[in-house]
Amino acid sequence: MTTTVERINISAQTVREAQAPAQHGASLVLRDAAGNDVALPAEVQRTLLRALSAIAEHGSVNIAQTPEELTSTVAADLLGVSRPTLLRWAREGQIESFKVGSHARFRRADVLQLRQQRELARRAAFQELRELDAENDFEFFAD
Repeated sequence: MTTTVERINISAQTVREAQAPAQHGASLVLRDAAGNDVALPAEVQRTLLRALSAIAEHGSVNIAQTPEELTSTVAADLLGVSRPTLLRWAREGQIESFKVGSHARFRRADVLQLRQQRELARRAAFQELRELDAENDFEFFAD
């Protein structure tokens, strides 16, 4: 069985246009076959708008349900690190874990929080490099 991945490109301008009405109290609706408009629940609207933003910013988005408890393999994949690195971080107290039998498990919220912290740290480090680049007239990062 093969899976076909369909790539849809959405510009940042398209995302801004889609978000603008929602920011002013408008809602997203679906129109059924009979022509009736059905308003989407607020959480679904937020999810769709966040997905659009992610597509425009990163070029792709994955939408999936993640369980509350994650294996070390799944947690490591979400963080973009190796399983041994994740387990070392757990031993060092950088992320909480708990045991199910002899296996380490991680709470989804903890993993996602660490992922966000790491992303913010990466962005801050990159911004610092850009500032050093500008101060020293290097041309490593062209705008």
